Amino acid sequence: MCNRLVLGIMALAALALISPGMGAEGAQAKNVILMIGDGMGYAQMTAARMEKAEGNLSMYMDTRLYMDDMEYGGHSSTHAADSFITDSAAAVTALATGQKTDIGVINQDASAVKGQKDGENLTTIQQLAEGAGKSTGVVSTTRITHATPAGFYAHVNDRDAEDLIAEQPIGSGLEVALGGGLRHFLAQNEADISGVKSSRKDDRNLLKEASSLGYAVIINRSGFDRVNGSSTEGLLGLFDESHMLYERQRINQSEPEPSLAEMTEKAIEILSQDPEGFFLMVEGGRIDHAGHERSYDNITADTLAFDEAVKVALDYANQSGETLVIVTADHECGGLVLSALDYENYSEGYNPIFGSGVTRTPGPRYDFMGEVEATHTCVDVPLLASGPTSERFSHGLIDNTKIFSLMEGAMGL
Repeated sequence: MCNRLVLGIMALAALALISPGMGAEGAQAKNVILMIGDGMGYAQMTAARMEKAEGNLSMYMDTRLYMDDMEYGGHSSTHAADSFITDSAAAVTALATGQKTDIGVINQDASAVKGQKDGENLTTIQQLAEGAGKSTGVVSTTRITHATPAGFYAHVNDRDAEDLIAEQPIGSGLEVALGGGLRHFLAQNEADISGVKSSRKDDRNLLKEASSLGYAVIINRSGFDRVNGSSTEGLLGLFDESHMLYERQRINQSEPEPSLAEMTEKAIEILSQDPEGFFLMVEGGRIDHAGHERSYDNITADTLAFDEAVKVALDYANQSGETLVIVTADHECGGLVLSALDYENYSEGYNPIFGSGVTRTPGPRYDFMGEVEATHTCVDVPLLASGPTSERFSHGLIDNTKIFSLMEGAMGL
């Protein structure tokens, strides 16, 4: 009896030593950082790792992405309500609300008809977090009115209604929004100091509206550098007329746009002031665009830039001990295949081929002719997690809708 008591006390002591930041069973997460590599599949991760190793096989054997060393891993299915192959709007709805919808619709149920009819608005993880007193934010290298970032503050039946989407972030309770899309926030026929022209058809200047509500509003690198993350309560940063630059272009600017890692760090600085915690979505959005364009160099560079942002999130999570970090993709784009150069001699090396968006040519063999632009695919995507409750993400195949409920449970919402 005495020995059993001693053993029980020892077991409890051992459990107490498990850090909640290391995925302890039953722990809750004060903060959740959801990181989405738009269009990023396993091949894109492999290609980025090979580029990080400078194409050197001996170096590659010891090369790791930061996301490679996350505690738990699995994979996620991505289909929409009306299609095996999803777009970002339907995919982000699944991630943000836990429900499937049709292609082109953001955070409305499948009764919505894209561009024609509203469906029922679905409750998002951002709304639940705000309702629990947490701060929330979105960071993206795309326009913040683009489908994935919009999925964490907007409800629309048409992802292309970006002027309408732009009206929603400051009314959603969102504390931080960083990315591109300046043209959707300026009044019609109005140009900002950098000469950007508005895409709007009305006289609303959403930058002024945000400023009047207490947001710090910035549109360039110098403004970004002046923001004090420990004293700023709300931040709207729009660094490009449309999407932000690919990483390979960004680093060659005389005054570079903020990197995804820098924006992630700034967002965490601001949101972490909230004693109740925060929810943050970070998107490496142009991985997808590079896939559509069949641009291997931009895919690898932007995946590596996304991985640097993952490092920022993981470093913070390790420091806080109360932060769940999730890395996934909304879908794969491009059908990237890292194939052999020579059928008879694999050691000749590899050749990146984008297999999606092709048509079968006539004849007995599966020979293909490529279209100009590659497409999304319906293959499963990576799902990685570290921090409190991260072990729940490791159960083999998880549908993207389940990620919502796992985040909801992790924060006790």
